[in-house]
Amino acid sequence: MLIEIREARADDAEAIASVHVATWQAAYEGIVPAQFLTALSVEARTEGWRKALEKGRIRVLLAHAGNVPVGWICFGACRDADKDSQWAEVEAFYVLPAFWGQGVGRRLNDAARAVLREAGYKNVALWVLAENLRAKAFYERVGFVADGASKSIEIGGASLAELRYYRALAD
Repeated sequence: MLIEIREARADDAEAIASVHVATWQAAYEGIVPAQFLTALSVEARTEGWRKALEKGRIRVLLAHAGNVPVGWICFGACRDADKDSQWAEVEAFYVLPAFWGQGVGRRLNDAARAVLREAGYKNVALWVLAENLRAKAFYERVGFVADGASKSIEIGGASLAELRYYRALAD
């Protein structure tokens, strides 16, 4: 399967939102309240992604199989107060369920690491829902380890635990 990865633009917002919603509904089933997942809207997410991409605070790499967007990774400077300017953060990372286990996530991860290394970052952190076993296993396969930090976030009225993972950007 030929996967192409490129930097996303503001006009990719709908494609990013579509993958975002579909992946949340699959990956977070049984973790995030069902009512919240059902109410997710591609239209609402599209506007948010368009604005984020226009502001340029974050970068998104978008993966396509043919002309179909199948996944993306969003990253930027780490927002955690205990990390310095050598730390980047993966803020969001989603691949359509039909493409899980086919190498798309690994390719996106590798591409983002290369961009972050070129930008001068030394390490990268991310937060993952503690109950998202599939994502945690993936991150561990690509070299991330939990650092013991945790926090609670609220999604759809539910309090959910997140764990911080990190890795060095050098191979």
